[in-house]
Amino acid sequence: MFVLFFVGFLTQACRKNDLFTKDAVSLQFSTDTVFFDTIFSKLGNNPNSPRSITLQVRVTNPAANAIKTNISLLGNFYGIFKLNVDGRAGSVFNDIEIRGNDSIYIFVQAYIDPVGSNTPFIVTDQILFETNGNKQDVDLVAWTQDADYYQNAILDCSSGNLLWTSDKPIVIYDSILIPKGCTLTVEAGAQIHNYNLSCILVQGTLVVNGTIDKPVVFQGTRLDDEYKEFPGQWIGIRFLPGSSGNIIQGAIIKNGYIGIEVDSMPSTGAYGLTLKSSIIRNMSAVGLLNYSAKVYAENNLIANTGLFTFIGELGGTYTLIHNTFSSQSQVTGRKDPGFYLSNAPGRSASGNILFSFPLQMKVQNNIIYGNLDDEFFINNDANGIPISNPILENCLIKTKNASLNTNGNVLNIDPKFINVSKADFDLQANSPCRNAGANVGIILDLKNRNRNTASPSIGAYEVQ
Repeated sequence: MFVLFFVGFLTQACRKNDLFTKDAVSLQFSTDTVFFDTIFSKLGNNPNSPRSITLQVRVTNPAANAIKTNISLLGNFYGIFKLNVDGRAGSVFNDIEIRGNDSIYIFVQAYIDPVGSNTPFIVTDQILFETNGNKQDVDLVAWTQDADYYQNAILDCSSGNLLWTSDKPIVIYDSILIPKGCTLTVEAGAQIHNYNLSCILVQGTLVVNGTIDKPVVFQGTRLDDEYKEFPGQWIGIRFLPGSSGNIIQGAIIKNGYIGIEVDSMPSTGAYGLTLKSSIIRNMSAVGLLNYSAKVYAENNLIANTGLFTFIGELGGTYTLIHNTFSSQSQVTGRKDPGFYLSNAPGRSASGNILFSFPLQMKVQNNIIYGNLDDEFFINNDANGIPISNPILENCLIKTKNASLNTNGNVLNIDPKFINVSKADFDLQANSPCRNAGANVGIILDLKNRNRNTASPSIGAYEVQ
């Protein structure tokens, strides 16, 4: 009897879920991202107290045997997030035991000073897990300041069209979609902040009503000095096929990947996008990218782009008046002209022509300049619809194509920007652009200054 009792005792003491495995177990988590969306400023003034509610992550060991796992906080933002694991507070926890088919809870709090001038709108970190060599993580994300936040949202226009005011910053995490039939209007002075890889997708209509004094600014979420003019922080604004009637005026769009992408706008009727008195700068790839689009652009500056200032692919209709396209970025290794238009047809993977659209262009009083010997190229593809009656007049162009030296164009002469290194693309008094433009009826420049309408300056700025 004693023997049977002793054997039973050993059996209970050495249950399978108490034996530790050395296999690389994949833990299971109740969530892959912990979001803190509380307004922290409402939770007291003691910096030693948490500014958030307490959230939890359940960590489950799906294996039959017990495991030991190491848990740590990556520490992207020191002191922002604090953990409690198995009743212990800290940031590093070694050999945390989880029995087979059992769970533990990790409690997370956020300690954030919402009035700190350098506090980003969004802070992120990770809880790291290492279990017998298998590495996993759970993301931590906190909204840190008083703003209107959108997370992977389809905007709701069921009660009517939408208005974004300048009362609070707008912060976008992941992306937003303006659906078909919906119009989003953004008033002057609004600040739109986009987190890493975020994109503004427009299936309906976007109307931006910025002014010279109160521009609408689209940029990243980092507020510290080293990120204020740093490219590649978000994706950009993309107009999807079928979107129409879009107007962007008085905007600054900066620090993204592609500033504006216009995809297959209507080729007849009103312009799909009207872009006026706006600045697109510090883009990793392209300032304004178009596919078979119908775009009107007036008094805009597109500068400091990694690859292209302007692309018009697969045909399209482009009316470009009094713009400055500068490819004088600090990016090295760029080989292609910064300004590119093409009537080439769309092809399948096997090379068969699927569709072809005409290329129509009216390019007047523009500066198209950069570091390369050739910054302007039109691809007149023999397989595309022939380009008919292109208008290219009174532009200052950096090019090796001598045949463009006609219709008032000025070739290969420094436009004499005031200070490229400081992103000042206004023109010096002795600029060759002075009085070199054609009268196209535009009476103000990008800074809202009067133009000499009889013989205006080439580009977005009027020489003073």
